[in-house]
Amino acid sequence: MIDIEHFSEKGWVVIDFIDPTPVLKARESLQIELNRILGQNIPLEDYHTVVEDDALHTDIQIKLTQFYRDEKFGKKIMEKQLPLLNPLIGLDLSVQRYPYLRMARPGKPQDNIGYHRDTFYGGSPYEISILVPYVDISAPSSLQVMSGSHTLPENYFPTTQIENPDEAVRKGSAKHQLGFLYAPKVMDSSIAKDMIEVPLKIGQAIAFSLSTVHGCVVNKGVATRWSTDIRVMNTFAPVDLSARPDYYEPLSSSSVSAKANEYFLATANEAK
Repeated sequence: MIDIEHFSEKGWVVIDFIDPTPVLKARESLQIELNRILGQNIPLEDYHTVVEDDALHTDIQIKLTQFYRDEKFGKKIMEKQLPLLNPLIGLDLSVQRYPYLRMARPGKPQDNIGYHRDTFYGGSPYEISILVPYVDISAPSSLQVMSGSHTLPENYFPTTQIENPDEAVRKGSAKHQLGFLYAPKVMDSSIAKDMIEVPLKIGQAIAFSLSTVHGCVVNKGVATRWSTDIRVMNTFAPVDLSARPDYYEPLSSSSVSAKANEYFLATANEAK
């Protein structure tokens, strides 16, 4: 089960999935699709050894992300973990419709977002992000988090907003659609001393509040880090989704909510 006390205190927690089958299926499918695109069999972990060019890397990531989303792997993974998620967030849950697929090559800062809070960019602390690895992630390659940062106010972390130095990341660009920030809010580099590396094995994940400081400046390991981050929230949480109305889709419902929805649907049909 999820260590809810740890999550409450630290703002993040490592999860051992009760059913890693859809994770393994997604990894296998990504491997097959990558092999098809490359025309050769290259283990996910060794991807960086054959794809050095950034433009080619972005093109491959776009194709694999679309494949990943079309197959609905994110939702399939979360559906199998509901007994873990329900005590943490509730019975009525929504899941990110189009989760991101991350492919961070060693020594390539342009493949990462850097340290940030998702609340900097309109996320809500009622939402959580669940990072699921598709390869074993060593400490030097891992996502890092700042324990206890999830309850600190925004002005505790002054930022400087800049234009992304990567010219491929502009509003509406392909890389922007992959989850890269075209106008990142840069945090002071002094926070690096407070960041904790969180290594993960396939079948594990890290869940964290969107107000938790997290990120990675560069993959310092020797393998490409393949992962997805999937947001989940309580359907009835006070989150303003007017700017992103299609961001979530239903994941689970309590019996009361399910029957209430049937009632309102029947009432609407009767009115017609």
